[in-house]
Amino acid sequence: MALLWQDSQVTRQLLRLVLLHMAWEVGSGQVRYSVPEESKHGTFVGRLAQDLGMEVVELVSRMFRMVSKGRRDYFEVNFQNSVLFVNSRVDREELCGQSPLCAIDLEVIVDKPLRIFHEEVEIQDINDNAPVFHVNKENLFILESRLPDSRFPIEGACDADIGTNSLLNYKLSPSKHFTVDMRTNDEKSKSLVLVLRKPLDRE
Repeated sequence: MALLWQDSQVTRQLLRLVLLHMAWEVGSGQVRYSVPEESKHGTFVGRLAQDLGMEVVELVSRMFRMVSKGRRDYFEVNFQNSVLFVNSRVDREELCGQSPLCAIDLEVIVDKPLRIFHEEVEIQDINDNAPVFHVNKENLFILESRLPDSRFPIEGACDADIGTNSLLNYKLSPSKHFTVDMRTNDEKSKSLVLVLRKPLDRE
């Protein structure tokens, strides 16, 4: 009975070692690339074999394959030179919305021996969206008794881009009575206001 218990302990130890080794082998590779959104089909992203420490000739013999975790195959590999390239257009805003980090996860699997490499392709934002106002026309009713420096909140525009590509600047058509001003409040959000520069005379 004691002998059987010792055998099962040894078997468990060996199984743990095998699993740890497999986990190290499987998860031992991570490669990161970046590419601007809206890149055309065929745009170069990286050289997979070189970046994974493999030879190009190994891609076929080791049954190389790439799996995308997304719904579409945005990237493909040329087996003749191991170049990873853009397969279909990527719209960053459609894929990730306003998230500051946008990346597509890929898995490269090779056999003999089995290795799984995790890849991440960061999608860089470009300034490809024009600012849009929610309404085309906004009516303001201002009493002529209002004093100069009176401020009137107005609806600003929205830009689907992020970071520096989403910074908005406003300019008012020439006016001797009004100007526009952008203010940042304590919560770091920005508000747009119309500022009265000089008294109004309705007549």
